[in-house]
Amino acid sequence: MSVIRNTALNYVGQAYVMLVGIAIMPFYLAHLGAEAYGLIGFFTVLQAWLLLLDAGLSPSLVRAVARQSTDPMAHRATGRLLRSFEWLFLPLAAGCVMAVDLASPWMANQWLNVQQLSAQTVSECIALMGVVIALRLYATLYRSGLQGLEQHAWLNAANVAIASLRYFGAWLLVSDFSQDVRDFFLFQVAVSLVETLLFATRAWQQLPARLACFDMPQLRQVLPFAAGMSLTAVLWVVLTQLDKVLLSERLPLAEYGYFSLIALVANGLLTLTNPLVQTLLPRLTRLLAEGREADMHGLYLAAHRFVCTLLFPLAGVIALHGEALILAWTGDIAAARWSQPVLGWYAVGSAVMAISGFQFYLQYAHGQMRLHVVYSLVSALITVPVMIWAVAALGVLGAALAWTALRLVSLALWPLIVHRHLAPGIHGVWLRDLLRITAMTALGLALSAPLFELIAGGGRAGLLLALAASGLLTLALVALSDRPLMHKILLTLSKPST
Repeated sequence: MSVIRNTALNYVGQAYVMLVGIAIMPFYLAHLGAEAYGLIGFFTVLQAWLLLLDAGLSPSLVRAVARQSTDPMAHRATGRLLRSFEWLFLPLAAGCVMAVDLASPWMANQWLNVQQLSAQTVSECIALMGVVIALRLYATLYRSGLQGLEQHAWLNAANVAIASLRYFGAWLLVSDFSQDVRDFFLFQVAVSLVETLLFATRAWQQLPARLACFDMPQLRQVLPFAAGMSLTAVLWVVLTQLDKVLLSERLPLAEYGYFSLIALVANGLLTLTNPLVQTLLPRLTRLLAEGREADMHGLYLAAHRFVCTLLFPLAGVIALHGEALILAWTGDIAAARWSQPVLGWYAVGSAVMAISGFQFYLQYAHGQMRLHVVYSLVSALITVPVMIWAVAALGVLGAALAWTALRLVSLALWPLIVHRHLAPGIHGVWLRDLLRITAMTALGLALSAPLFELIAGGGRAGLLLALAASGLLTLALVALSDRPLMHKILLTLSKPST
C-alpha cells in the first residue's frame, strides 16, 4: 500500500476524531459545569501517566511486526509475541485498577482543589478512571499489532466508530439523561470495554495468537528495545505532563477546567502528526531493513517539510488569536479571557515539540535509542526544576513560558546532533526548510491580520470565519514558497516498498 494512501486515511480518521471531540467538549462544559469538566481534564493527565505501564511494549510490537511482515515464515512468531505481551499486561492492568482505587480518596481530599463537587463523588470518578485506563492499555497493545501490519483502513474505520460512540453517546447522556459526572465515567468504562474487545478480535484474526503460548526467547529479542522505549516514554510524559500535574494541585478545579481547554488545543497540535507517524514509522523501519537508506532519508525530509507546512500556520493563528478561538469554540467569555495570556505560548511550544519528534523517528527506524535516552534524561533534569520554579513563581503563565522556552532551546541544539550521528548531510536541507517555513508563516500572519479584523465582527460565526481565512491565507503562502509541495511529496513518498 502506498504511504500516501495510508497517511491520507490516517488524517481523515484522526481529523474526524479530533473535530468531533472539539465540537462536543463545550457541551460537556455547559451540561456538567466547570468543576466536572476539570475532572475530565484531570482524567486526561492521569491517563497519560498511567499508560506508562505499557513499558514500551506496544511500540516494540509495532516495530517487530513491521520488520517481520516481510518474512512469511515469521508471521506465527508475531502471534506468539502478541500472546506474550498479553500475559505481561495482565498484572500491569490489575495493578492500575487497584492502585488508582486505593489512591482515589487521597486525590479527592488532598490533591484536587474541589469546591462544589463532593469528595465522595470525585473519589468514585477517579476509581472509574483506573478501570478505563486498564482497558485502554490492552486496546493500545492490539492497535499496535495492527499498525505494524499497516492495516490503516480498518484501524481508522474502527477509531471513527469508537469515537462516535464515545463522544456522541456521552453527549446524549449528559444532555438528556444525567448530569451526574459519575454516570459519565461509567459510560466511558463501557465504551473502553467495547473498544478493547473490537481491537482484540481483529488482532487475534490477523496475528495467530489464539493458540500461541508465552514465548520467552521471542520476548528477550525485543526487551532491550522495549526498555529504551519505556525509559524515554517515562521521560516524555515528565516533559509533557509535569505542568498539568503541578497546576492540578495549584488551580481551583473550575479554573483547571479552563486550563483543560488550553491543554486540549495544545495536545491537538501534537496529535496532528499522529496519522503521519502511524504510517511513517513502519515504512522508515522497512526501508532501512531493505537497505534503501537514501529513500528513507528522502521520506524523512519530505514528512518533516509537510508537518511544518501544516503546523506552523495553524499554531501561529492560535497564538495570535487565542482568545477569539476559545470564545468562538465554547461561547464562554470567562474561559476565553482566562485563556488569552496562556494559550499562545502553549500553541507555539506544542508545534515545536511536534516537529522535534522527527529526531526520535530517525532513531526508532535505526533501532538505536541510546541518543534519545541521553537526550530525554538531560531534558528531564532541566525541565523538572525549571517548571516547578515557574509554576510556583508565576502560576499558569509561568508554566506556559517555561514550556515554550524549553522547547525552543531543544530545537536549536538537538536535531544537529542526531543528524550528524545517523544521517550526515541532511541537516542543511532540514534547517533551510525550517527557516523558510517559519519566515513565511510570520509574513502570512502579518498580511492576514487586517483580513481577520475585517471579518471577525459577526459573533461566533464571524470569529470562526476570520480564523479560517487567516489560517488558509498563511498556509497558502507557506506552501507556495516552495516548488510544488504536493508534487514533491508524491514523488518521494509514493514509492512502494519492495
